[in-house]
Amino acid sequence: MSKLLNRLPGFQTSPPGKERSILRQAPFWTLMGTLAILMPSFLTRIISSDPKVAGNSGLIDILVIATLICYWIAIFTIVIGAYIVVLMKGPAYVADAYPLEDSDRPKG
Repeated sequence: MSKLLNRLPGFQTSPPGKERSILRQAPFWTLMGTLAILMPSFLTRIISSDPKVAGNSGLIDILVIATLICYWIAIFTIVIGAYIVVLMKGPAYVADAYPLEDSDRPKG
């Protein structure tokens, strides 16, 4: 049985670029951004002696959750894009040949 994946002979892989640093830094920026976005909600809990601020804590929580979801989606999209670039820069593979039944030049 032949190999499952045959590398294309003579293909040179591209050197790693900015996408690797993006993938390495993604967990750090996800955590730091999440903590920064959650800060207003934590601060309203700490400074809850003011009744005007305590009354708006529900609205602040809703806005924080919406911003957090938007931030996570943005980070996820950036990471997917960087991962696709890593896959595209990898080695090329040759597919198995198969006979084409409907071609431009029929046999008969």
